[in-house]
Amino acid sequence: MIRAISFDLWFTLIWEKQPEDEELYNELRIGSIVETLRLRGYEVPTGIVRELFKNLGGTRMLLSSRELASIVLSGLGIRYDSELVEELANAYESSTDNFRPRENLEARTLLSSLKKMGMKIAVVSNTSFSTRAVVSLLRNVGLANYVDVVVSSSDVGHVKPQKFIFQVLVSSVGVKPAEIVHVGDSCVEDVLGALSSGLRAIYYTGLLPLRMAEPSPICLNLVPAIESLSELPKVIQSIK
Repeated sequence: MIRAISFDLWFTLIWEKQPEDEELYNELRIGSIVETLRLRGYEVPTGIVRELFKNLGGTRMLLSSRELASIVLSGLGIRYDSELVEELANAYESSTDNFRPRENLEARTLLSSLKKMGMKIAVVSNTSFSTRAVVSLLRNVGLANYVDVVVSSSDVGHVKPQKFIFQVLVSSVGVKPAEIVHVGDSCVEDVLGALSSGLRAIYYTGLLPLRMAEPSPICLNLVPAIESLSELPKVIQSIK
């Protein structure tokens, strides 16, 4: 019996136009760091912080906001200060509170239907956004009230398809792995990651064209696939 549904975040429930949207929210983050340091008496060129961000690249998905703040201070040659790290981390996380991602227009209706079915709903994401920041993203598109659990890779220090992040999901939701269906657009990260961790999986392909990607034949032949989120309740009911 399926008791919980977990979703990938980006290009499943929400999406971003690349690179424009990523550049926008990263500039908000960079600006928050520069301003926080300025208020502490450090005049730091924005370009240097921007370069640090660029060099961190995808590792930001594995770094907590406090780890990132510590690394930025080191890169700027500023001595470690636990209070300053905390200030920078809080500023970094809150800088995107008003950023509105692009909503999958099917998501709200779907999540409402799943809640009426009695399902627990979770979001599991490989993302540089902390759990707190992910909740803000979801709130800004009207989805936060439907979600019971958020698991962010940057908070747990592991990414899908690693088993640990799915173990955190299972523990947080409080049901058995086989009672959870994970839905996402990545064959490796979402489908194979979920299956190798003992969860069920559904391959969502509806937004793949937005990131110029094609469905994977491996996962199309391995698990149920849906092009529209509206198909999900029926597919869930067919899973034994």
